[in-house]
Amino acid sequence: MLSICAVAFLVGGLIVMSERWHGKLTGDSDMSKPQATHLRPTPRVGGLAILAGTLAGLLVLGPAHMTLSWLWPVLFVAAMPVFVAGLVEDITKDVGSMKRLLAAFASAAIAWWLLGGVSRVGVFWVDWILDFWPISLLFTMIAVGGCTHALNIIDGINGLAGMIAILMAVSLSLVAWQVGDYPIFLIAAALASATLGFLAWNFPFGRVFLGDGGAYFLGFMLAELAVQLVIRNPTVSPFYALAVLFYPVFETLFTIWRRKFKRGVPVDRPDALHLHQLIFRRMVRVSVVASGRRHVPPMSNAMASPYLWGIALVGLIPATIWWDNTWILALSILAFACSYVWLYARLVHWRRPAWLLLPSVRRARRERQQ
Repeated sequence: MLSICAVAFLVGGLIVMSERWHGKLTGDSDMSKPQATHLRPTPRVGGLAILAGTLAGLLVLGPAHMTLSWLWPVLFVAAMPVFVAGLVEDITKDVGSMKRLLAAFASAAIAWWLLGGVSRVGVFWVDWILDFWPISLLFTMIAVGGCTHALNIIDGINGLAGMIAILMAVSLSLVAWQVGDYPIFLIAAALASATLGFLAWNFPFGRVFLGDGGAYFLGFMLAELAVQLVIRNPTVSPFYALAVLFYPVFETLFTIWRRKFKRGVPVDRPDALHLHQLIFRRMVRVSVVASGRRHVPPMSNAMASPYLWGIALVGLIPATIWWDNTWILALSILAFACSYVWLYARLVHWRRPAWLLLPSVRRARRERQQ
């Protein structure tokens, strides 16, 4: 796993060091976007580092594990449509969100054809309907494709999507280890190790971005590993697959509701009202202003990421421990949703929880009160 991390780190380093040659194509140079928080053009092809690290590791691990030797190539083949669509968007900036979503559906359909799809959700009548293959195919395409697209939604600040993907992959690997599904364990662990190698360049300074290619590749692999873990191991509750992926899924559903019903704008219109952006602007950036600086340092947006890591763990920790208990998994999902909505409501109305403010802000508050 250390070697996998090293390969991803080296490829990430090559992307950073060779930026002057490819930066005009791969750089994210539009700093006027509502969701942009960076101050200089930055390569957005970090997904190549994760793909290279994971691929190198599994090429070495595969021959020694018979099941792994056929499982991981199938997953990689299925991931190619959505990865390529994302990578082309990173380079050309001309692949719309709908086209990328359709590519995610195509990848999910390929995986369903080669590996099987969602066949049980823990509700009797739904499981009966899923016995019909057209329903199973459609449900799998929406579930896996939607989760794939969802991870891209939270990719907005340094270290957020990468670390969330690592936490999810670690959870999947731990559960796979407990049920003796070593191929899933190895693939998830390799994915976490490769992402960690990339993260060394992304967090906190943001020298390279995950990009759509990286976000879609990670999202698809995590969603498909969760589906396969449930399919291959009847003792794993179907609710675990939802619980382990719930943060990006809830972010996406909440964003659709917020844009469509609350603000009355198209759901695909970018804005700066995601939770991670509110945390950055209303809990992190104010600390920089309080310290007397005129400009926001490039790495300051990374200071918002640990807040989201902590919120994600509200659901991930119990899901990893009680992966076979549907009721506790449902409670972990509810606990995360309540934590998210509570913090979002506080921040959107400028009622920041004092105990969550950075030390510099708290000191400034005390000085003003004195």
